[in-house]
Parts: sequence; C-alpha cells; structure tokens
Amino acid sequence: MSSYRTCTAALLATLAVISGAPARAGTLSAGDMFSQFNAVIFGDFTSTSDVEGRTVIGGNLTGGATFNLNPAAAAASSYSALTVYGSATSAGNYNIDAAGSVAVAGNNNASFNLNGGGSAYVGGTNSGNLTTSNAPASITVVGANAGNLQLNSGGTVYVGGTTGGISTGGSTAVSIAGNSSANLNLNGGGTVALAGSNYGTISLSGGSVSYTGSKGNMNLNGGATATQVPSLSLTPPASTLGSFASVFQTQLTALSTQLNGVTANSGLTASNGAIAFNAAPNSSGVAVFDVKTSAFKPNSTVTINLDGATSVIINVIVDSCVQSNCSFALPNSLNFTNPTGYAATVLWNFVNATNLTFSNEFGGSVLAPLAAVTNNAPIDGTLVAASYSGNGELHSHPYTGTFPGTTPLSGTTANPVPAPEPASLAVIASGFAGLAALRRRRRP
Repeated sequence: MSSYRTCTAALLATLAVISGAPARAGTLSAGDMFSQFNAVIFGDFTSTSDVEGRTVIGGNLTGGATFNLNPAAAAASSYSALTVYGSATSAGNYNIDAAGSVAVAGNNNASFNLNGGGSAYVGGTNSGNLTTSNAPASITVVGANAGNLQLNSGGTVYVGGTTGGISTGGSTAVSIAGNSSANLNLNGGGTVALAGSNYGTISLSGGSVSYTGSKGNMNLNGGATATQVPSLSLTPPASTLGSFASVFQTQLTALSTQLNGVTANSGLTASNGAIAFNAAPNSSGVAVFDVKTSAFKPNSTVTINLDGATSVIINVIVDSCVQSNCSFALPNSLNFTNPTGYAATVLWNFVNATNLTFSNEFGGSVLAPLAAVTNNAPIDGTLVAASYSGNGELHSHPYTGTFPGTTPLSGTTANPVPAPEPASLAVIASGFAGLAALRRRRRP
C-alpha cells in the first residue's frame, strides 16, 4: 500500500506541472507548418546530414543524423522533434537534441539518443537502442522490445510485449505487458509491473516488483519487495498522430497550386552572369515572381533584392519536362549571394518539379510537393518535398511571410487540422499504467 501511495503522489505531481496543457494541442495550418517544421517529407527520408529543426516524415526513415540541434527560430509545437509515420528501417544512429522527443508510428530498428530527456514512442516493435539522458523521460514501445532501453535520469517505461534489457538511473516506473527476457536494472529505485514471467534478472535498489508469472532471478536491495499477483491490467498510451495525408500532405499540395495562381507583380533581370530578383512589393509587402528553370544559367550569381518586401513568393516552373518527368538540377556553378539574409522572407514554390537537386547553399523555404529532393549543400529554410535524400544540412530559418491569395489557406490560422496531443500525455498514460500495475500540408 505504501508503494501505491508513493507512485500516486509522484503521478499527481506530474499532473500538477503539465495540467495547463489542453487535452488536444489545437490546430495546424499551412503557416503553422512552415513556422514549426524544418522539414515535412511526404514519403521516405534518408540522410546522414543534420537537421536543425523539427522534422515530420510520412514514410520511412533511413540513414543517421542529428535532429533538433538548433531549433530556436522555430515556433513551439505539440509535435516531437522527429515524427516518423512509417518505420525507422535501418540500424542508423540518431541524436535528438535540445530536449526533443521522437515518435515512430511503425517499427523501429534505429538507435536514438535523446540528449535532454524528452520521450520516445514506438508504435510497433523495437529492435534499436533508445537512450535518454540529462532529465527524466518516457519510453513507450507498443509492441515487443528486442533492443535496449536506457533512461539515465529515470522516468517511465511501457513495453507491450516481451522485452529485452532495460536500465535506469533515477526513480523509474516500468510496465511490461509480457515477459522480461534480459536484465532489468533499476539503479535508482522505482516500480516494476510485469504481466508475465521473469526470464532474466531484475535488480532493484529500493522500490517494488509486481509480477504474474514466474519470479525468476531477482536482486532486491535497499528494502525492495516482490509480490506475485493474480493479474495486471497494463494499457499502452494511445497514438495521437492522426492521418499524415489529411494533416500535412493534402493541405501543402493545395497551397502549392493556389500560390501558383497568384498574379506576379515582380520580375528578374539577367545580364553578364548576374541574375537579380527585383521585388516590387504591394502595399502589404508581398512580392510574387513567375520564373522558369531555364533562367538559372551556369556560372551565374543570383541576388534577391527585397526592396522592403516582407513576403516573397517565387513560383518556379520546370520548362524542360519529358512527358511527366520534370527534373531540374540547379547548376553546380550557380551561386546565391547571402542566402541566409533573406531565407525567412522567401518561399520558392516548385510547382511541377518531380526531381530537384540543390548543389550550392540555397536560401528560402522550398515547397515542392511532387519532387524527390536531393541536396549537396545546406538549404536555409523549411523543406516540403515528396521524398528526400540529403547530403547537406537543413538549417532552421522558418518562413515568416504570408501566403497571398490562398483563401482559405491564408495566414497561420485558417483551415486548421487537428494536431496531436502533447507528448507529455504519454508520460501520464505510462504513469497510470504503473498505477494499474500496482492496483491490479498557377498551374504549369
């Protein structure tokens, strides 16, 4: 009974800290997506280069990189630093910085280091290593866990099937809806609810174990106790990600089409290897360009003259299509001057591109909903693409302009789509699981 009271008090303290957050995290508009995310990829994402801000992937994740290492320019979001609607399919190594979290809706084969606490959520099975440090954290694996889970500062763990190794420092509540098949070490005390048998070794320094099957080998120190109970009701935290297509892909594809329908009010000049985008903003500070990819000549220097514009939309048409294949690679000898100076003001809308390659540092957000994108140098802004193969970094320079002529997709509040619940709710759910253990988004 004393263990139940202790766990209840800890859970109530957690609730008190985060109870100001609503049960639902509000809405997402096109503006929200460009302000909150460094990358929105509809399909697969593969890269070994860093992404400074928040990333959401509609397909699978491969490679190995650091996410969220410099997210300060981004708006707050209820989404994790990295959200994967598919699976993490390679055994790569990923770092999640700045107290960010990771959510993988499918299976996970990768190793994630959460360098600041946060939470890790795997909606399927896990065979990678999930490690958290520097702050209490939560790890949820809805399926079975064949990897290693390590919480260096304590927190909560839920595994929905048989689990491999778990190691914790700091007080931790562990719930396992299956057997424990490896070592489970709670070095800072806590509780274990095991709805199955222990086939490894469970070691506690203070706290308690409740189990339904075979006790197996247990090292109970510091007054820890073990109790066999007839049954345990352990429920996994529910996924709140919703549909990627409705939340992101449909809205951002429509945005590209609608921006292409806005009448241009600005133009470019090209002379002696100098290409200049000369903004002529309207009274609202909006400048709109219509450009063909044939304007980007090799050995040229590209300059964007804002002239007071606060929102620059550059609609780009690939004019060298072969049937439905509209591929374009910016020339290696093309140089963009001061890309970070205008990055937050410019949105490049590649309307019909199906393949895009960026070879030099590129300033401004990129909206390319039909394109497989490859970069060999940094992109300074939010990237929206059909798929992504990265050989350069993505830098966090969120678009701060407006979206002209895009009713109902204007501003940052129109046409909202429900966003997921804060990741912190998973902590609550895991906490309740622990209690249950003790209580039985212009035509071409």
